[in-house]
Amino acid sequence: MQAAARTAIRHLRRSITAVEGRSSASAGIACGGGPRVLSSLSALRSPSAVLDKQEVSDRVIDVLKSVPFVDPYKVSPNADFKNDLKLDMLDNVEVIMAVEEEFAVDIPNSEADKISNTAHLIEYIAAHPQAK
Repeated sequence: MQAAARTAIRHLRRSITAVEGRSSASAGIACGGGPRVLSSLSALRSPSAVLDKQEVSDRVIDVLKSVPFVDPYKVSPNADFKNDLKLDMLDNVEVIMAVEEEFAVDIPNSEADKISNTAHLIEYIAAHPQAK
């Protein structure tokens, strides 16, 4: 069920991004970068650069705090998604997708289903060879 929800949300996000991209292209450079400007800057880094675990931890926590339905005061390096952050299945999917976007990685559904807390998410991203 979570995999189907993740696929549906991903499809919707791509559709929205395509529409926004067309309107941005017609608006020219004057168009703002939005809240994820830093993620595009981090994508410019060399793929051979290994991410420091502290940097990964800081960025994951920042992403979680920026998600509208997550209470930023409850976010910690050991927060459980369900018990501490009160995320339901769809919220969990959106959090994983936001982290995928931040680090320019694709987390397979089989792996995403296993990630249930911030510490595991940090470990997964820190060990991911393509994380930027």
